Amino acid sequence: MDGAIINSNLLKSQMVLRGVSAKDLATVQGWSASTVDRKINGKTAFTAPEIQSCVTLLQLDSETASQIFFAGKVS
Repeated sequence: MDGAIINSNLLKSQMVLRGVSAKDLATVQGWSASTVDRKINGKTAFTAPEIQSCVTLLQLDSETASQIFFAGKVS
């Protein structure tokens, strides 16, 4: 990982709960399938605009969004 701090399991569970597939996320973000895989699995970090787009798409509250996208220790 290159510093991505993400709770992949929580992101995936929220996608399932909301009926959002990886393909849906790719379409909204303009990503390829491989980019979606890298982002969801924490291999590549999300940018602030990408996080906001995911929060909107998944209708996440601020607590859940923080748990997903800021899961690791920030130094």
